[in-house]
Amino acid sequence: MEKRLLFNELIELLTQENETHLNLIALAHEINKSARSKNINELQKKCSAYDEQICSLERAEDRRIDVCARLTEMLDGAAPSGRLLSLVEHCEPSQKKKLLDIKATLTKRINELKAVNTSNTILFKEALGDVNASIQMIKESYRPKSSYRHKGDIKPASSLTIFNKVI
Repeated sequence: MEKRLLFNELIELLTQENETHLNLIALAHEINKSARSKNINELQKKCSAYDEQICSLERAEDRRIDVCARLTEMLDGAAPSGRLLSLVEHCEPSQKKKLLDIKATLTKRINELKAVNTSNTILFKEALGDVNASIQMIKESYRPKSSYRHKGDIKPASSLTIFNKVI
């Protein structure tokens, strides 16, 4: 009886992880949209919500690992790896179908989330590259430059900048 309850808890946890991944995918798309529109306030809000979902996912995964460990212990070595696929072989057929369906959906959502996160990573790296290029231009403009006079001798370096110092 306890084995059945643990498998039901495992189904609930995987369902919760699926829903969390669905929320993460939606938030990752919104982060992308906010970054492209350069809406910093919205980007901060979405990133904060994303972090909260990640924390929720970590708690659910910790509970799932605990349930899987208890099931492995209960099965007395019948599923030595403790992996979901080896545990599923020892549950009732109705639970087995649910678990396999949920696992397939979860795998699909994880892959989708990876794709969106990769896109966001590239977007942010490009944005940071643009910021770095701007900083380098500012630094370069601040360095004094040597130049030549009409007579051919070197003119002392001047400290011209792109900033207007007159206020």
